[in-house]
Amino acid sequence: MPMVLTLLVSLYKLCRFFTMSGAEQLEVPECVSQAGSWAGSSRDHRVSPGVNTEVRAALDRILPTLHGAIIHAKQAASPVELSRAITEVFQLVEEAWGMPTLGRDVAKVLCDVIRLEGGLDLLLNLLYTAELETKCQAGKLLEQILVAENRDRIARIGLGVILNLAKERDVPQLAQSVSGILEHMFKHTEETCFQLISDGGLDAILYWCRWTDPIVLRHCAMALANCAMYGGQANQRLMIEKRTAEWLFPLVFSRDDELIRLHACLAITVLATNKEIEKEVERSGTLALVEPFIASLDPEQFASEMLDSSDNSQGRTADDLQRLVPLLDSSRLEAQCIAAFYLCTEAAIKTRQKKTKIFSEIGATQSLKRIVCYSTSSTTSSLAKKVLRMIGEEVPRRILPTVPNWKACEVQTWLQQIGFNSYCQRFLDHQVDGDILLRLTEQELQKDLEMDSSITRKRFFRELTELKTFANYSTCDHSNLADWLGSIDPKFRQYTYNLLTCGINRNFLHRVTEQQLQEDCHINTGFHRVRILTAAREMLHSPITLQTAFNGTDVFISYRRSTGSQLASLLKVHLQLHGFSVFIDVEKLTAGKFEDKLTQSVLSARNFVLVLSPNALDKCMEDPECKDWVHKEIVTALNSGKNIVPVTDHFEWPDPETLPKDMRAVLKFNGIKWSHEYQEATIDKIIRFLQGRSSRDSSAGSENGLDCLSSLGQT
Repeated sequence: MPMVLTLLVSLYKLCRFFTMSGAEQLEVPECVSQAGSWAGSSRDHRVSPGVNTEVRAALDRILPTLHGAIIHAKQAASPVELSRAITEVFQLVEEAWGMPTLGRDVAKVLCDVIRLEGGLDLLLNLLYTAELETKCQAGKLLEQILVAENRDRIARIGLGVILNLAKERDVPQLAQSVSGILEHMFKHTEETCFQLISDGGLDAILYWCRWTDPIVLRHCAMALANCAMYGGQANQRLMIEKRTAEWLFPLVFSRDDELIRLHACLAITVLATNKEIEKEVERSGTLALVEPFIASLDPEQFASEMLDSSDNSQGRTADDLQRLVPLLDSSRLEAQCIAAFYLCTEAAIKTRQKKTKIFSEIGATQSLKRIVCYSTSSTTSSLAKKVLRMIGEEVPRRILPTVPNWKACEVQTWLQQIGFNSYCQRFLDHQVDGDILLRLTEQELQKDLEMDSSITRKRFFRELTELKTFANYSTCDHSNLADWLGSIDPKFRQYTYNLLTCGINRNFLHRVTEQQLQEDCHINTGFHRVRILTAAREMLHSPITLQTAFNGTDVFISYRRSTGSQLASLLKVHLQLHGFSVFIDVEKLTAGKFEDKLTQSVLSARNFVLVLSPNALDKCMEDPECKDWVHKEIVTALNSGKNIVPVTDHFEWPDPETLPKDMRAVLKFNGIKWSHEYQEATIDKIIRFLQGRSSRDSSAGSENGLDCLSSLGQT
């Protein structure tokens, strides 16, 4: 009888589900939608004899319990029994992931067994038909078992279930697990990423980026990083079209969770390495936050915190880490910096697991050594050195970047470092210095320096090309030709010295012929010659944009760092998406000139949005000399007659007498109460104030005179 009742309830819920708008629901395969289809026959899953002894012992202990729990879940006659069985499975999987060293191997087997015994399909069925509490429990377990084979199963039969759940964006209990499931599914394939983006998965993630729940935000940051890394260039373009770069800003700007910031930084730097969308990424302002954040972190402490976390204690797979190597090899310093930091934290984890060979297997070792030799960033170079020491590799000496000025002895050092010791004496006999080294031809290498093997010469020129690419030509490159060539393609910097020694600079390049580039400048690749000349002629005809005093921003956002960072970053994104240009201080103004630049930024903005978070004005109260930054900004805005729009968030207005006289007038402006639940309604009202309706209210001066949203659902 109980089983009959359970089936009737399931059928009732299915009927309710199908009454929803067909346009809003995605098709779900029959094997998921049919109740009971997952209840296949149980199987005997013995442990493979090739498994590590310790892993085998752990599995022998756990598998019988797991097998029983799956049977109980499939045969549950009531929601209570089902809940108890799912909880037992979850605890077993969670215990496995938390095992030092063995965790990934043990958990992988458990995840496979759950799929093979029908548990994965059971979870999909529950996510499709069950009540909210059971959906949340099933989603939490599914998030824990999404190894590669299980992701493949979801992509084939269950993606519609997940995407339909993602449409229920405003259910906090579901958001945590669904955002976590999407995080994993964005790692599956480029095709899966495309489907997730097309059918609303990315929209859900970007919607949750405005939330304050740290668990959801962490999943969002990692989902966006996975989509950027695994989705391919076409999906990266779709991410930009959906304004992902802008929504990453509040995640990077957050002060509450460093893991959120790290993965948001990873996402934005991966997008920036795609040349087709690089400019759009830079315009978002998010990329500028990456290097200062990474420089503020201690990788060893960060790794220690990850080891203490069950979600991250196993570190990343070889496939995950492999995708960081192109960032190490990128011409963008932000990409090199975050990849080196990420590998540094992973090196600490892999050292504990005794799996450091993974770094040479994925090709990261040589890239790290190159960064130590050539990087102009002390932060990135320091991180690369730490990784090499932790994995037991030799740390190379830094190469002086001003290669054109090298003496013969510095050429000798470079030869030794790249493994050409046997040729040192010949180079020394011919007094080869930096200038000659940069202009060496293959004929000179073979005839004069007696490098007879063509394979050896290819190896040498590979190293020399890399040296030319990373060299600093500032002592002889007064038109900044090297960086201009690098903007076309990073590897084109190798041609800088050949062009300079022929007397060619950026201003003269458009007059050069392709034949001259080949014969005089030794640029032998025809396609490279065409690209360089095309870019030179485009530069000649491109209009010069003049910066005038009238090109200020639409909005300056003033906020208290300790309590207002999150809201300030959200306002920036919302206003940018509505077409406003926004200035927000991101701690990148240099010391000494900070005050002048900040004041000028306030003066050049047409509007002044004041974020009043808890205790935002407390430091102003005892600041008669106007040394506090928020105080300075408010006074500057008042004195220059800016349109001031206060936005309050759990803020209590102070007694005017407690504030310095030079800023009391700010209390005479209507304040708009921020609502996290109704952000669009709040933004609409802020925009009305920015578009010409003054927020000044001469009758205001107390809390009663301040205009708030009387109904959060109305504008």
